[in-house]
Amino acid sequence: MKYIKTNTQKVRGLCGRLALSAAISASLMAPAFAADDPLNSALQAQQKIDKASQVSQVKVDKLSDTTRELLGEYKAVIRQVEALKVYNRQLQKVVNAQQAEIDSMLAQIKTLDQTNIEITPLMLKMVDGLDQFVELDVPFQLKERRERVERLRATMDSPNVTTSEKYRKILESYQIENDFGRTIEAYEASLGEGDETRTYNFLRIGRVALLYQSLDGAETGQWNKQTRQWEVLPESYRAGVSQGLKIARKQAPHNLIKLPVRAAEDA
Repeated sequence: MKYIKTNTQKVRGLCGRLALSAAISASLMAPAFAADDPLNSALQAQQKIDKASQVSQVKVDKLSDTTRELLGEYKAVIRQVEALKVYNRQLQKVVNAQQAEIDSMLAQIKTLDQTNIEITPLMLKMVDGLDQFVELDVPFQLKERRERVERLRATMDSPNVTTSEKYRKILESYQIENDFGRTIEAYEASLGEGDETRTYNFLRIGRVALLYQSLDGAETGQWNKQTRQWEVLPESYRAGVSQGLKIARKQAPHNLIKLPVRAAEDA
């Protein structure tokens, strides 16, 4: 019994020493574990800082790109503003020139109104004078010339024709009448009244002579300015008038022909 008791005490002593050793080991290891926690925390904090830095850098890059784009847009707007300023200055010059032209035209219109008042009676007299001249002149192409005068009268009464255009047409008609005095002409027209109306070939030489010949050449005559009558010519003028008609129609070359021309008389 004493032997068992002694062994039991030894076992208890051994267990006590083991427990003490475990306690000492635990106490020695506790500081090491405690020392590892700040390092891990520092590493984790650094990782978070790095991630935050990356995110911040991305934001900074985006802001930088946006800033460059805005700067480019700003410079473009500045260039456009400068271009608009130059354009506006030039446009203002054009507007000023147009305004000056408008003012000049308004002044001319005021003067034109007075001119129209003064020139209208003159143009009416010119038309009347042209009408009288046609009736007193050698009676060639009377229908055409009378119709021209009537068109002038209609033009004078038209509200849609400007004064300048009316004046131009009157001068044009005067020019046509003036040109008749420097040309020769051959044409067909009727002569006579009623049953005695016949078609003849007419030869006009300026305003010096107006002659006619029947289509068969049997009758030849002329307009007498003194008596203002048509008169028959002798047979000797038949060939000359016939040749003159061919020359006027460009069917024969120019040549000397025998025609009755009255000598000029003193006024």
